[in-house]
Amino acid sequence: MLYLLPELPAAAQAFLADWEDKGRNVFEFQTSGTTGPARICQLSRQQILHAAASSQATLGWAAGQSVGLVLPATGMGGRMSLVRASVYGMHLVPLALDLGRLSNKPAPPCEHPPYTRYLDHLSLVPSQALALLQHWLDQGMDPGERIGTLLLGGGSEVSDLRKMLERVPAEGRPWRVFLGFGMTETAGHFALRRLFPHPEPSYTPSPGLEISIEFDSDSDREFSPESQKRPQKSQKQPQESPEPPQKSPERLQVPQNGSLVIQGPVTNQEPLRTREIVRLNPLDGTFEWLGRADLTIQSGGHTLLIDELEAQIRQKAGDYPELSWLLSPQWYLAPLQDPVWGEQVALCLPMSLLETLPEAPLRPDIFAPCLPKAAYPRYLVVVPEDAFAIAGKVRRLDPKALALLDPQPLDRRNRFGQEL
Repeated sequence: MLYLLPELPAAAQAFLADWEDKGRNVFEFQTSGTTGPARICQLSRQQILHAAASSQATLGWAAGQSVGLVLPATGMGGRMSLVRASVYGMHLVPLALDLGRLSNKPAPPCEHPPYTRYLDHLSLVPSQALALLQHWLDQGMDPGERIGTLLLGGGSEVSDLRKMLERVPAEGRPWRVFLGFGMTETAGHFALRRLFPHPEPSYTPSPGLEISIEFDSDSDREFSPESQKRPQKSQKQPQESPEPPQKSPERLQVPQNGSLVIQGPVTNQEPLRTREIVRLNPLDGTFEWLGRADLTIQSGGHTLLIDELEAQIRQKAGDYPELSWLLSPQWYLAPLQDPVWGEQVALCLPMSLLETLPEAPLRPDIFAPCLPKAAYPRYLVVVPEDAFAIAGKVRRLDPKALALLDPQPLDRRNRFGQEL
């Protein structure tokens, strides 16, 4: 449920004061630390203005419209909501989203009144949107009566949300859901993908943005986990034996797959190499996101995309009660050095989730309904709770840091990694 706050949070007021100081032309933002340590990124006022205007034609920012502020103003999503409201003369509505109450967990009485009026625009991360949409549908509400355009960012996994959107009645009041693709260095999204209505498989870049791809020694491989089920004859499948696997001398060339490079006003006309692996459609310039180049696992001659593996698990785990704990956002996969296979897949989760698991052994083959054998997690690593402190984000530890956390083989071990 959404609750109306009496005023903008202090962080939002502070950023608005800085933004409205026309003598200030450089602003500092902190990256989320999704794939490494968080760092400070400096952006010019002109870059931010270009980013705010880039999707205006699609999303329709206009004076007098209402825009809800739920995301914290310490992050890019919240700050860009403030910028758009300032630039286009929209009315800011400070809101709080009570996820505990939405999930039917016991919650103390909220001191703020529920917000029940219509919002023209609202930005959320996918997990927040999923909870809010679940609440609306469970209450028999028409989402179109509550919101005009829902903009999502800060997360790539939206399979659960897509399933939820399929439950929305087609005869309701029109409304839209878009998934933004971007990063701190581009002042938020630089491409949009429509999720509702008429969902699209690809992202459409903002006008004036040049999109290209680069190939390197890894990005020209077939990345999809599905390819592991039907390998090329020239590739050898890893076998569960002490013999080291032989890497194939050939690679399946996929010319349209590569590392995304963008160039335009939001990058000061300098090429920005994103390390995002995409499938570029040369006919219309749209692209499908496949994963991050620095989120891959090289195991036994196979290149596994971590993002796709995680998406497959979350998409299929709901069909198996014994795997329902994998629907939690509090876990991730990571590469771990292995003397035989080069790297193996590690399952990383906090102790709070580990303690809720069944007493049965955690074995690699529990992932059989979700993944091909070559992609089974082989190690368990208990990671700090703060790795999941940011909504919709995971702070991933690098492989060297994971190796210091006493990884335990999953085979013939209980849920705490203790040998049976």
